[in-house]
Amino acid sequence: MGSSSLGVVAQNKIKNILSFLVPTFFHKPRYNLTTSCGTIHQQLCETLYGIHPVLCALSFHQRNIKQLYVRDISSKTKDSESLVELSLSQIIEEALRFNIPITHVSVEELKVLSNSRSHQGVLLEVSPIIIHPISNLSIQNLLHSWTNPSEKYFPFVKKNNRPIILLLDHISDVMNFGSILRSAAFFGVSAVLLSTAPCVTPSPLISKLSVGAMEGMLFYRLTDIVMDMKSLSDAGFLVVGTCGESQISPNAISKPLNCLQPNEVGVNDCNNNTRISPRPMVLALGSESRGLSENVLNACDLLLRVPGLADTPNLVNKSISQNIPSSLNVAVAAGILLYQLTMYRHGCEAANTSSFVFHKE
Repeated sequence: MGSSSLGVVAQNKIKNILSFLVPTFFHKPRYNLTTSCGTIHQQLCETLYGIHPVLCALSFHQRNIKQLYVRDISSKTKDSESLVELSLSQIIEEALRFNIPITHVSVEELKVLSNSRSHQGVLLEVSPIIIHPISNLSIQNLLHSWTNPSEKYFPFVKKNNRPIILLLDHISDVMNFGSILRSAAFFGVSAVLLSTAPCVTPSPLISKLSVGAMEGMLFYRLTDIVMDMKSLSDAGFLVVGTCGESQISPNAISKPLNCLQPNEVGVNDCNNNTRISPRPMVLALGSESRGLSENVLNACDLLLRVPGLADTPNLVNKSISQNIPSSLNVAVAAGILLYQLTMYRHGCEAANTSSFVFHKE
């Protein structure tokens, strides 16, 4: 392909982006999601790249979708006749089912359109993920969704969804954010609360890093941490935070994860006005450098830490503990905590089934 052809592709891309500003040209598939905060609005588009993000976006139905770009079948690559090829066929089939415009382009054009990212032969132009404000109404709708998951505003959750949501407090590393979302989806988390800036927000990169898990999450923004955390507590949520050995809160019990008991994490909780068992939980994860902010720390009912070698009593060589890491990467800690909390709260069933399903109409 010549340079002039690439220039035309780039111009067409700009035109496609600008067309999202004009309501007339915005493609509205019949599976638009309506939430407690209203129908998804017409916004500037962004481009998802890679098989998992695209397939999950088509399956979880949270976005407006404008255009699917797929590698032309004449563009043979080393992935031809492989699992990638089968996945591309599945994506095309899903797009055809919902009348989404499909454009077959060359590998060179996909490289231009994706800014040389790892596209695996497919791109999807979509509206951004909506970040909802936290309010008493949105909290009640979240609680309602766990007892009535067939409602249209929460269509991708199973009947046995586990009532746990994440609070990411000033998480700034995109790799950590993507890994956390992937683990969260695996263990059945379906909603994420985001602190005020600086905090990573949903993006095509995060969708790629999370292997598409981001596409199945509902996102909420905390605007007034003190009031928002109080609203969650008043609604019946148990707020569990992560902490280092030196961090304390005047309102929370602090203990290592290995000393935790099931009744401490919402199991058979009689003081639960939500009528949901186990009690709905917020798991708060702090920033990579400073941990939880003071306001979030003070709102926690329980603080947990993952014990390591340095916590071993009667360590023979005490000097060893001075030269090994004293804490875990936040994404690694998230996976460990979600596993343990899910096992305590849901037993053997919890480790085998994710709450996410591809919703088919």
